[in-house]
Amino acid sequence: MHVFGLALFGFIAFFWLTYGIRVGYGAIRLPWLRNFSPAADPDCPRISLILAARDEEEKLPAALATLMEIDYPNLEVIAVDDRSNDATRRILDDYTAAHPRLRVVHVTELPPGWLGKPHGLQKAYEISTGDWLLFTDC
Repeated sequence: MHVFGLALFGFIAFFWLTYGIRVGYGAIRLPWLRNFSPAADPDCPRISLILAARDEEEKLPAALATLMEIDYPNLEVIAVDDRSNDATRRILDDYTAAHPRLRVVHVTELPPGWLGKPHGLQKAYEISTGDWLLFTDC
């Protein structure tokens, strides 16, 4: 019985050893990102970064400041004010005046059958012009 257990353990160890060698060999053959030059600005697809905010006056300025620092050349940021009761609307309007890449949608009422965030994201999607959509949160 000890011989069988030793053989089984040896087989399992051999399997994992060969598997590890195969994974290591594959990892070595992967191309490195630093070996590729970035795409030229005209070749970059348009990206619409969409976020919905409701009563986010505390977190929204920091989130918008971070999003406005993104240096992707073909980016539009669409923010949705989803029926906020605080200063979210004012904050979004102030950022829109200072940053031309930012567009704002103000949702004033929720249609029957909709939930707040999905409705706001749908409204932002409807005005987006990007080839790719990126949804984020505050």
